[in-house]
Amino acid sequence: MLPVRLVLAASYRPEDHADAVESWTVALRDGEATLKVHRLMPEPLLMRWRLWKGFEGEVDGEPFRFTGTSALRRSRRSVTYEGPTIDVRIVPRAFSLRLVEQGEEVGFRSFSNQWELPDPTDHAVLAVCLFEWAGLEDLLRTPVLRDL
Repeated sequence: MLPVRLVLAASYRPEDHADAVESWTVALRDGEATLKVHRLMPEPLLMRWRLWKGFEGEVDGEPFRFTGTSALRRSRRSVTYEGPTIDVRIVPRAFSLRLVEQGEEVGFRSFSNQWELPDPTDHAVLAVCLFEWAGLEDLLRTPVLRDL
């Protein structure tokens, strides 16, 4: 099990406080790999609404963007983390969520809501942490049932 730490940074700009946005820092192995996301809205409804535009961040100084789509068709729902060398997607499949990195399935979330990542890369672990802590599971459910 990898030690992971989440730090919520205080907002220093008045508009950040008014918009209820936060900056998150996720550190693996005592800062060896670090993910930072700026201007994140932790409120689930605001997050879902804003996620289709995307959020900017950086992983070890490398810029990345994470976005999400929600559609009626399961094949069109996903949460994506993209950067120059980063390509991680979390997609729904029949009865679970799958983690796909560089086009190859590298893990899944079981019925017990535990992620199974046999040989995880840092990008995969950070993507799963951000996905879980931001509460993005509802985004990958069918909108018909989610919005009832």
